[in-house]
Amino acid sequence: MNIGIIEAYCSGFLEILPEGESSDYWLIAGIHINGEVFCPSPRLYRSERVALARAAQLYDWIVDHKQQIMAGNYFCSQLNLSLWYQPKVS
Repeated sequence: MNIGIIEAYCSGFLEILPEGESSDYWLIAGIHINGEVFCPSPRLYRSERVALARAAQLYDWIVDHKQQIMAGNYFCSQLNLSLWYQPKVS
């Protein structure tokens, strides 16, 4: 059984999931920063390592551009993906 991976990164964590049972492809499920979640548009990555590296890159980009994303859905032309923002639950 292939399960997702949650890896600590900076002040949050990265969450990736396999595409399906016995699949070598991975999806980034969420980028968690200080209790807030940012979800990128679905995209398959060829390995766990590649998905985690891309998730770390997204985390760093989000930290630098967080105010642009806070309004809700955001399309990032630089990274060619959409991001959905889930605020911290009180």
